[in-house]
Amino acid sequence: MKKKVFFIVLVIPLINSCELDNRIIDFYNGCDEKLINYESISINIQTKDFNYPLETYLGKNINEYKFGLMCREDLSPNIDGMIFQYEQEQEQKGFWMYKTYFPLTIIYFDKFGNSVGLSSMEPCTRKILETKNRFEFRCLEESYDYLPTKKYINVLEIKNDYKYLEEIISLEKEENLRLIIKN
Repeated sequence: MKKKVFFIVLVIPLINSCELDNRIIDFYNGCDEKLINYESISINIQTKDFNYPLETYLGKNINEYKFGLMCREDLSPNIDGMIFQYEQEQEQKGFWMYKTYFPLTIIYFDKFGNSVGLSSMEPCTRKILETKNRFEFRCLEESYDYLPTKKYINVLEIKNDYKYLEEIISLEKEENLRLIIKN
């Protein structure tokens, strides 16, 4: 009986709360891991007439690929997204929005630096009382919507408030985008 009262008194108001504290959301989503301090890198997306500069985090190893932008409430003000650089071409491996709190646009680039796919991705948020396993499975299912159709070697995730994003998306429909990584 005491457990039921505890549940009703403590948990029900939490569930009905419109604004959960971010620490509670992080705990509920399992975001207790320490965030990776990524190296940043300057890149450009080019078209025949335009050049769009971006400052991004750099993912270059298996742990950084796996963790990506998960569990971050936002990006630093000077960071526009994240670039994942693979040593070998990838295919039929999508990206998911598991434990990601803000929408992203993802662009896949082939070994020549040409765009081969673009998707707009929405956060996969955990529903109240959803089990961790069901949450992971649902996010995995949603990731199939973001699968590229061609091989790629670099992947760029851009936060949806990037000032040139609408132009980039519009141009990608008409011509190939080109990725330039500054060293």
